[in-house]
Amino acid sequence: MIITIEPQKKLAEISDAFSAVYPFLKLEFFSRSHGWLESSDWTHKLNKNMNVTEANNNHKNSGYIEIHYWQKTGIVELKFLKQFNLSVQIYRKFNDHWIQTSGTDDLSLEEQNESGMLSSKNNIGHARFSDLEKDI
Repeated sequence: MIITIEPQKKLAEISDAFSAVYPFLKLEFFSRSHGWLESSDWTHKLNKNMNVTEANNNHKNSGYIEIHYWQKTGIVELKFLKQFNLSVQIYRKFNDHWIQTSGTDDLSLEEQNESGMLSSKNNIGHARFSDLEKDI
């Protein structure tokens, strides 16, 4: 997948493009970067209505980021930082919550997305079973 990055593009548009390909993953943007296997402090999370220029301290880089299913989560995060000075954290769907993938930066996007899909399916199955228990 290729995501075009332009100064006036909203962070939400970038996140939506990413999630269209990886529906059990999402991007969140932060004002501070993090290291490999580190989480991002939620108090530094940026509003997705901000545009790229507002989010990356007025760096006016335009271009694109190429993302492949086999790339490690941490590498994708690093690409955003190096190419566009955007600090991102990839989140994975876990049951009905979103969790940071910080401890699993070595997993590929495909592995992360599949894990999110499986936990969501398991959650749906458990919800149905719980509903049946009410009738017993």
